Amino acid sequence: MIKKILLAINFIVLWATVYSQGPTTLPGADPEPVELNLLNIILFIVVPVLMIIVYIVYQQNKRNKKKEDK
Repeated sequence: MIKKILLAINFIVLWATVYSQGPTTLPGADPEPVELNLLNIILFIVVPVLMIIVYIVYQQNKRNKKKEDK
């Protein structure tokens, strides 16, 4: 019974939070494609790719150290 009440309260709070995030009185923006200048290329393409590569290398080093410790 308590789980159902807590679940209902959680749902109401989550719904209120999500609903309050979107402005209802402002007109919608016209979406435009991202301009391909040097800053946007570095920010949206190069940096995420570098982050993925660094993460993969970090995980491989972490696994190698675990194997060496055993």
